Amino acid sequence: MKNLFLIFFLIPYIFIGQINFDKVPENFQLFPRDENNDSHVVFSGSISNNIDFEELILKIFKDNVLIEKKSIEILNKKFSSISIIKAGLFQYKFELFKKQDNKEELIYLADNIVSGDAYLITGQSNSHASHIKSIYSNQYARSFGVKTGYETYSENDKKIRWGLATGNCKDCKSDNFISGNDGAWFVKNSYGVGVWGMELAKLLIEKYKIPVCIINGGSGSSTIEENMLYPEQISLETSFGRLAYRTDQAGLKNDIKAIFYHQGESDTYQKNSLAYTDNFEILKNDWNRVYKGVKKIYLFQIHPGCGGDYQSEIREIQNMIYKKYNDVEIMSTTAILGHDGCHFSFEGYKEFAKRIFPLVSRDFFDEKPSTIITPPQLLKTYYSGNKEITLSFDQPVEIEQYYELNRIKYLMNNQFFFSSDNKTPTVQGVVENINVKKNKIIIKLKTDEKYSYMSWMPSKFYENSNIIYNGPWIKGIENNIGALSFFKRKINQ
Repeated sequence: MKNLFLIFFLIPYIFIGQINFDKVPENFQLFPRDENNDSHVVFSGSISNNIDFEELILKIFKDNVLIEKKSIEILNKKFSSISIIKAGLFQYKFELFKKQDNKEELIYLADNIVSGDAYLITGQSNSHASHIKSIYSNQYARSFGVKTGYETYSENDKKIRWGLATGNCKDCKSDNFISGNDGAWFVKNSYGVGVWGMELAKLLIEKYKIPVCIINGGSGSSTIEENMLYPEQISLETSFGRLAYRTDQAGLKNDIKAIFYHQGESDTYQKNSLAYTDNFEILKNDWNRVYKGVKKIYLFQIHPGCGGDYQSEIREIQNMIYKKYNDVEIMSTTAILGHDGCHFSFEGYKEFAKRIFPLVSRDFFDEKPSTIITPPQLLKTYYSGNKEITLSFDQPVEIEQYYELNRIKYLMNNQFFFSSDNKTPTVQGVVENINVKKNKIIIKLKTDEKYSYMSWMPSKFYENSNIIYNGPWIKGIENNIGALSFFKRKINQ
């Protein structure tokens, strides 16, 4: 296990004339709000020894209306001032003046300042796909720095500070991107948060009237190890380090509310899958030690698709991760439309945000959901009669009887897999019929052979084909959310 250290990056001194600023607000900056719905904006620094100002004057504007004017005392050539701003859909402006010979001279201006909440998104390509149709923009949706893949964070990148978040990619000119077949997974993108990151910001801003900052550090095709902290490497040479750098430069390192993680496709190979549980624990510890304010981690269970042959195993590991940690929540990607075998359509990515938004509302806005907002998950499996197995879920469910593709009907009956022990290959085609009663799926078998384990969904392909699985699905009746898949669950006799 790696020896972990905390990353600290210093915001460079800003030198204006003969004044050194060590802390000042920046244009378009989002300040994290506290439990009182307040943010603290600091001006601090020093002046040169050969300069004598009578005083510094700070003017604070809210939506261009002057709300406060105050004098900042200079002691021993140093000054410091804290101003409190309220979170909400309004913008602040700060003007700092030096006063000399009874005249005020503007020396620093910071505009479009907001108070709100900050989140991180990371993982591999499905965490950060951009799309040409993602045209939504909002003055209260912010991001910081340059979304990179594996590229070095350059000196020019460091100059890009705060700005308006985007789900598009302004520098993507290829035919593939314009046609919607390329999500800009390996293109540098200033303020890029991805399609569903932008949609999540939209939902939060519109409902709760609170500005949002999202910083996306996803890297296309990355394994879980490539998302981890490597203290022996130069920080800006790793995905973790680049995200931590941007977060710290934004002044948000200790105020990230939640991390959204979509990753796992690149670990669906035998060697990688065996280490995934331990690697996630290392990664989670990395996050918790660097981002001390994190309250929740939202994990997406991967969809059948690109990657290796151990996708069922990874999905089941993700189920177990959710059950292991109190601060981890899980969301399914099953039954999301527009999956192309690896990535999702524009509407599909928007569905990501729509599914996860109610969980964020519950966890951070004290929302009391009137309906079930979580994906159906299997609670227990047992023999309920001769040649009969009952699956008990945590909520009422429904099933799609079949999925038709190229005039072929793929029956739900054939999407359940059984084995006599945990080591032997699974078999399918043994289901006679399926009935659903509220939260129970009752499966009638063709023979009286006893099985000990069962799974739902193939690992990757429909049986005896090279076509990636895309239904039929088990879904929640109340929410239409696809169920979490399960793999080799014990059948109680």
